[in-house]
Amino acid sequence: MRAYATNSAGTAYGNETSFTSAEQVIDIDGNVYNVVTIGTQDWLVENLKVTHYRNGDPIPNVTSAGDWELLSTGAYCNYDNLLSNGTTYGRLYNWYAVSDNRKIAPAGWHVPNDAEWNVLINFLGGVNIAGG
Repeated sequence: MRAYATNSAGTAYGNETSFTSAEQVIDIDGNVYNVVTIGTQDWLVENLKVTHYRNGDPIPNVTSAGDWELLSTGAYCNYDNLLSNGTTYGRLYNWYAVSDNRKIAPAGWHVPNDAEWNVLINFLGGVNIAGG
């Protein structure tokens, strides 16, 4: 979209800006996520399923527990290494993938930090009510 103004001198256009609808979000792999507003925060309704960083670089799928423990770079796996679990529950990412500057969250989104989780927990009634 872009804004414009028209007057006697003609029409002037602002810079083009893109945005994501708050109803659905699409990641680099084409996975579609619904969005829910809880309190003052917007959250994806389900866990990420992406297998590429936002710039298109692949995130390695590491299926060996031994290899996983030795990693110092980003990776993901599926629960029990079953592809169907990735589809159903989302993927599991190591900290290197989550904190990589290429980003795993869809454009306009980010992985929540501790402060954001605490806002959610407090809105839902505190740690004893919001899932401990």
